[in-house]
Amino acid sequence: MLLEIIIAAVIIVALLLLIGVKLQTILVVLGMIVLGLIVLAILSIILFFFLTDLFLLFRKPVKGKFLRVDDSGRMDHAIYQVGDAEYSCSFPAESFGRKRIYQTDQEYLLLIPRSGSRKTALDRHSLFILGVGTVISVFLTVLLAFGIPYFRALL
Repeated sequence: MLLEIIIAAVIIVALLLLIGVKLQTILVVLGMIVLGLIVLAILSIILFFFLTDLFLLFRKPVKGKFLRVDDSGRMDHAIYQVGDAEYSCSFPAESFGRKRIYQTDQEYLLLIPRSGSRKTALDRHSLFILGVGTVISVFLTVLLAFGIPYFRALL
């Protein structure tokens, strides 16, 4: 897929050069496209962590016992038992140090939905990732706030 995109871009650039468009103009447009894709990725990260932090308000803390790591899906997920129900962690299970992180004889603090309609949970590792991601999102927001006027001045 990536190779096809590169080949298509080379063909488009060659055709534009044959038509008579200046190389400098093509490079500026390509730079703006790349910059736009970077900004779109940054906005997606900011939106993901903002919405996830917002949805933390609709969760309640409970104690849950770790059962196993489910590896049947695309990503491994930790499975916890809260009462009689099993809850799957919303984030993928940690792969580094898994035996130390997930121990079957311990109870962990989990955040589950207040409504109980979805059987998903957030464990302490998920909350750590959300905390780090939120800090990074704040940094990226500041970066965009100062970066966009700078790049606008270049045009």
